Amino acid sequence: MQPAITRLTAWATLAVTTTLVHSPQAADTGIEEITVTAVRDTHTLRTDDIMVAPADAGQLLRLMPGANVNRNGELTGIAQYRGMAGDRLNVSVNGAVVSGGGPNAMDAPLHYAPVALLESLAISRGITPVSAGQETLGGHVEARTYRGDFAATDHLAPQARIHAGGQTVNGGTVASAFLALANRDHILRGAVMHETAGDSSFGGGDIRPSEYLRQRYDIGYSQRRGRHRFSIDYARNETGDAGTAALPMDIQSVDSDLFNSRYDWSNDKLRVQATLGVNRIEHWMTNFHLRRPPQGAQGDDPMRFRQTFATGDSVHAALQIEQDSRHGLWRYGADAHLATHDAVIGNPNTDAFRIDNFNDVERDILGVYTEFHTTLGDRVDLLAGLRVNHVAMRAGEVSADLNPMNMAAGMPVMMNAMAAKLAARFNTSDRSRRDHNLDWFLRASLDTRSDITWYLGAARKTRSPSYQERYLWLPMESTGGLADGRTYTGNPGLRPEVAHELELGLDLSRGPWAFYPRIFYRSVDDFIQGTPASDPVTRSFAGMMAGVDAPGPLQFSNVRARFYGVDAEAALDINHRWRLRAIASLVRAERRDITDDLYRIAPDNLTLGVEYRGDGWSAALEGVHYARQDRVAATQGETATGSYSLLNASARRRLSRNLELVLGINNLFDRHYEDHLAGYNRAFNPDLALMERLPGTARNVFARMTWHLD
Repeated sequence: MQPAITRLTAWATLAVTTTLVHSPQAADTGIEEITVTAVRDTHTLRTDDIMVAPADAGQLLRLMPGANVNRNGELTGIAQYRGMAGDRLNVSVNGAVVSGGGPNAMDAPLHYAPVALLESLAISRGITPVSAGQETLGGHVEARTYRGDFAATDHLAPQARIHAGGQTVNGGTVASAFLALANRDHILRGAVMHETAGDSSFGGGDIRPSEYLRQRYDIGYSQRRGRHRFSIDYARNETGDAGTAALPMDIQSVDSDLFNSRYDWSNDKLRVQATLGVNRIEHWMTNFHLRRPPQGAQGDDPMRFRQTFATGDSVHAALQIEQDSRHGLWRYGADAHLATHDAVIGNPNTDAFRIDNFNDVERDILGVYTEFHTTLGDRVDLLAGLRVNHVAMRAGEVSADLNPMNMAAGMPVMMNAMAAKLAARFNTSDRSRRDHNLDWFLRASLDTRSDITWYLGAARKTRSPSYQERYLWLPMESTGGLADGRTYTGNPGLRPEVAHELELGLDLSRGPWAFYPRIFYRSVDDFIQGTPASDPVTRSFAGMMAGVDAPGPLQFSNVRARFYGVDAEAALDINHRWRLRAIASLVRAERRDITDDLYRIAPDNLTLGVEYRGDGWSAALEGVHYARQDRVAATQGETATGSYSLLNASARRRLSRNLELVLGINNLFDRHYEDHLAGYNRAFNPDLALMERLPGTARNVFARMTWHLD
């Protein structure tokens, strides 16, 4: 962690200097406070307002227009928005970006926002303003856990949220407690959570392994004094055994220390916000402790056991200044995200076996930005922004010993020689890269004064390659959670992705009606995608490792792509009791340089719901339909999936002023279906063939009880 903090200190000096030099002076005596009218540019879910029961916060994205989740395990959901997923989305937890510990995104960012402690989850609808984060090419997701509120008195008063739940599909249980003491100037808070489950069932058996265990402990403090507000929080996340059947290994442990702090100051015309997040993550994974170990002629083959130890350290810091001027609102900011990654693959049966999967990899981003928000007359709203990101990456030298028995001949000797050649090639190459990326954003909205606001947005967004895409030197599946069963190698010479996007939409709110559709088109130059590897050593090594019948290795390369589609949300209040709602999402994602579709794109989907609100109780019935997805990536051997429809039902009863009970059933008719975003089975399972598409889960009856004290 110390190198990251040292790098942050050096970069913070430049960031603060840049921000202060370019900030307008607060002494402008001609300032007028203005009010701007914004379009509906976010979609927020408050977990206490919805009747669902997932452990993974990523599952909640299915309830939002344009959003979805790539499921590699019950606690391993990777956010997807409008066809883009993983590192292309900026995901923050309590205002800080968390770099996961593992190279296959087993602990994707939303892993650190358990639903049992989650207060809200929000997405930026459409094109994301540059102030939302550093690399928002694919969008922005923000999760916030419970932190308490300042009280209205000088006396300390307790606040609490006790949550308990269970479900039948995997025998899962969860219990959490948030407790706080607060007055008008202080909040002292703490939280604890424990959740566990067995393997999930589907129509033909069980998904093995899909069990999980996770514990979480939080403590924090907030203070406000005059114009100042300050908060500091620490969280300890301990994930134990957790199956990830779509990946070649399972989670043995993810031990994470998460530190966040924030400072706010404001007067009538000026607002200053500073945040700091520091994270330390240690992650063990294996291919033998939850799933059946690799087999040889006599049963378990101890020479093919694999155990990986990975670490991820990151520091996230940001400074933002907002100022009202006579013409609108100015926003200036600087932010830094410094991350270091290591991953070593070993064999617990022989200490000599070792592969430096990633060694001393650094990925540092320093960004500065400015935004201006104003109105033209009383009908036109404008928001414009400009951002510059400087991305610096480097990697240490690597090595491998694949012949721990010191055999004189045979396959281990040949593979060891090829690995040594690939390592030498990597170590003698230029492993340092610097990218200078420019983003801009423009959004205009027109209020027609007839309950309709038209929206038009345009942007240029960039993303530098991930550390896996640049520095994966040996053909392996450490690909940030792609889960396509293919081996990849990185490419240090990759260029940053550059996307140009247009979006058109409207906000209609007329009496009981509400309708918010968006149409978008995004063209991406230098899109990073796996293409067939041509290097003979790489191909030979991959063939010996996976077998001659396995598909050939891929190398991350720059190609051209496009994304387009439409998503919408709508609601109709029939009367004060009955409400109809709908969410629809359609996205197309394809290569522009060849005729092929992109990998793991959510099928067209539609959710229709009806809600009834009684006196002290409510009920909902929801139909979910996913269309057939036959627009699949031939390059990655992706297979099509059929359409399906599910029916979900739930009810809520307020037992007292502070106590609430929720009961529900998902997949009411126990429909067997394939989830296109769930990946392929990689673990031995008598109920599922290897590389068979993982199915959706069976009927699930769930219950939760929540007690509040405010």
